[in-house]
Amino acid sequence: MAVSDRPAGVSFGRRVLAEWPILAVLAGFGFGMTVIVHNEVFQGAAVMGLSLLFAAGLRLFLPTRVAGTLAVRRRGIDVGIYLIVGTALVVLGLLVQGIFSN
Repeated sequence: MAVSDRPAGVSFGRRVLAEWPILAVLAGFGFGMTVIVHNEVFQGAAVMGLSLLFAAGLRLFLPTRVAGTLAVRRRGIDVGIYLIVGTALVVLGLLVQGIFSN
């Protein structure tokens, strides 16, 4: 008789769909990586930064139980880190591009 580690009544699909905030952010981040692979490094960095800014907005406005894996630390710390790193990537992607495009 095999014993399952999964709680009764919660399917794998429902658990994955419950993590939609991090899946949306990872989709944007993955798109940014795809742009980088196509030799558009600065635009890809900007897309990745925008996905982190989106993560900051989700973490700020969603309750902790809905934010799922985006909620790692306290809300203020999470939002601050996402904002700083996201803004740095957007600045790197958009402003530095003009310097190297000569």
